[in-house]
Amino acid sequence: MSTFWWPGMEKDVTDFVKACHDCKRAKLHGGKQKYGHLPPIPVANTDRPFDVVHVDLLGPIVGDFYCLTAIEQQFRWLEVIVQRGKGSAATAISFERVWLCRYPRPKQVVHDRGPEFTGDEFQALLKSMAIKDKPITAKNPQSNAICERVHLELMNILRVRPDLQDQLETALDYAAYAIRASYHTVLRASPAQLLFGEDMLTRQLHFANWNYLSKQRFMAILQDNERENLKRVQHFYRVGDNVMLRVPARERKKTDPVSKGPFVVKAVHDNGTVMIDTGAAEYLTNIRRIFPC
Repeated sequence: MSTFWWPGMEKDVTDFVKACHDCKRAKLHGGKQKYGHLPPIPVANTDRPFDVVHVDLLGPIVGDFYCLTAIEQQFRWLEVIVQRGKGSAATAISFERVWLCRYPRPKQVVHDRGPEFTGDEFQALLKSMAIKDKPITAKNPQSNAICERVHLELMNILRVRPDLQDQLETALDYAAYAIRASYHTVLRASPAQLLFGEDMLTRQLHFANWNYLSKQRFMAILQDNERENLKRVQHFYRVGDNVMLRVPARERKKTDPVSKGPFVVKAVHDNGTVMIDTGAAEYLTNIRRIFPC
């Protein structure tokens, strides 16, 4: 700028830099780089307990041992089971043992798009029980936030166990008990109080006001949504827009590009997801993973 100048140079330079796809792929941008306000996380329209179950796989915890977590949406009742490996067959057996053999058949199972859940064996189990399959968008764990919060609590408890290597199942039993008996700030009760109608330790009776709890849960969802959107730039994606797709940090080296693209938006949905054309295929993703060119 101290050597060359022409009328409108600053605007020309700014426009050139903004249009540089190599820069967008390679650079981590500071400030508000999250575009598009997110809708509230949808909650299944059901008032019946055990209709909706969220499942996820945590691990590896020790060696090649994982644990399958299954959480009932209304009560937040938790079941955990250890399994070796993360294959679809092992996951199907674990879910059948830990949940389907113990509780009423759910109408819907929410899970991520990992092969342990999208594989033939797990899908065949759901189909045989007439359970609706509800996968979340790829690489968007916020859509299954119930499991993510419980995983955080589980790992906080497991990390303080010095004997975890030899006592994994015992440690998980105690950790699951602690979560079942703990007060939930949104539900205003513990999962055990809601399920059994009494406290697990004191045996005091508990009477749940389900209308109040439903309103509390809905208000918590709206508050979380508003809090996240305060950190985002208002932007409306449209069909035909060019966007970049973020690459999760765990899937790239420090010197690898932080995003891929540009890709063309083929469809925009009102649940915070868009369909993009990657060239090889069309790909459904959450707007958390994209930003405009």
